[in-house]
Amino acid sequence: MNESFKQFEQAIDRAGARYPGSPRQEILLTRLYYHIIPRLNNFFNDGLRQYGLNETLYLALMSIFSAENHAIGPSHLSDVLDSSRTNITRVADELVRNGWVSRETCSEDRRRLYLKLTPEGLKMVEQLLPEIRVMHRSLWGSFSETEKVAMEGLMRKLLATLGG
Repeated sequence: MNESFKQFEQAIDRAGARYPGSPRQEILLTRLYYHIIPRLNNFFNDGLRQYGLNETLYLALMSIFSAENHAIGPSHLSDVLDSSRTNITRVADELVRNGWVSRETCSEDRRRLYLKLTPEGLKMVEQLLPEIRVMHRSLWGSFSETEKVAMEGLMRKLLATLGG
């Protein structure tokens, strides 16, 4: 177990000894997520750095790639990535600056804008897919299928509890 988490766990135990009845297990589960998330981000960001990407840019590229005609509206991308409109504008600016995405207006409504993969963006996604698959398999390789299914169900239940 990570040393920083051990220290946190010891702090929970000391506080619980002073104030009996605290929900130790629930606190541990919550804190585990806070310890996992930055490490999970670093895991993917380390693998994507060589391509000039981070996880957010990669997920945006994949969302655009998976959309019909490789094009998506910024507000839809914001919903897919569960990110603010302001952040999506920053992400789109960076994707455009790197030549992976272009901004295009809708032929039926010129007020509507789409983010569309460029040929360079499509090439980037196709280059990344095999590597990302290896990363995912490496990350989850020590888990059995049963454990992964159970974890997915539990995380979906937590997300629903949080209103997601």
